[in-house]
Amino acid sequence: MKPTLSVIMSNYNHAPYIGKALEAILSQSYRPKEVIVIDDASTDDSVEIIQRFVNSDRIVRLLRNERNEGSIYNANRLLRISSGDYFYSAAADDQVLPGFFEKSISLMASYPQAGLCCSDPVSLDEKTGIIRYDKLRWNDKPSYFSPEVLARTLRGGFIPGHTSIVRRSCLLEIGGFASELRWHADWFASLVVAFRYGICYIPEPLSLYRMVPGSFSVAGIRNRRLQHDVLKKLFSLLKSPEYRNVFPFFIRGNVMHHFGREGVRVAINNPQCWDTRSFMLIRREIWSEIRRYLSFITPSPVKDIYRYIRNFVFAKNCVIKLS
Repeated sequence: MKPTLSVIMSNYNHAPYIGKALEAILSQSYRPKEVIVIDDASTDDSVEIIQRFVNSDRIVRLLRNERNEGSIYNANRLLRISSGDYFYSAAADDQVLPGFFEKSISLMASYPQAGLCCSDPVSLDEKTGIIRYDKLRWNDKPSYFSPEVLARTLRGGFIPGHTSIVRRSCLLEIGGFASELRWHADWFASLVVAFRYGICYIPEPLSLYRMVPGSFSVAGIRNRRLQHDVLKKLFSLLKSPEYRNVFPFFIRGNVMHHFGREGVRVAINNPQCWDTRSFMLIRREIWSEIRRYLSFITPSPVKDIYRYIRNFVFAKNCVIKLS
């Protein structure tokens, strides 16, 4: 029997984009079982646009919030009421590309142990109009990565959520999206699923992420006070018994590199992070900060000597004989 796919979408004042987003979803070669859109008390004409799709295609459903609840609340609600074997959380301002659903679900069908499938991210800067294609370079062909192999492969990277189709049962088993992590909830959920069940990867761009100034994630990350509060909760969550089995993979994959020096600052300023496990999560970032500081204060002649020794020792085909 053909696996089914649920597509969910939370919308708040995305009238300029949601029409194209829904058109791209409904024109996919692999047709979803359902497309559930929840409008989060929009004040523009989003609802009228969505309603046109509801009237023209029976798989599209519209739910409406009386007040703004936030995208994470909506995603968890729609996760519970959806019924597909697979689950895709689409942003109202993003756009899936041709073949996305079919290629992702076909690969996951070949690896039933996998919890999700992702592909290379491509983004559109709404302000400049520049399209950026960032290759993950995990492999040159569609592949499955076990949790152990993924941790070695990530090397401080991330799983692009807008390209990720998740096995719905796996997402339910981890409790859905951690609301306390706010704009990092999907980042965290993707990693937890991947580190528990493994992940499939397709080395091509299959979904477009739109970089919009003032979006939920951009605004949150730029607010240092709120971002620090979220990162403190992330440290606490990772050290809880619930995530004990994936904690070692977070260390090996160096995934806290995603937050750079912000993660280090939070750990230093928060006494709850003054422990071995927190240190292990950010040890590479701490070392990077130390090297950056030493590079700043070290005299140029000393740097030149260091570079000479380093280049000599690590030169290609260099052989040192001991007599």
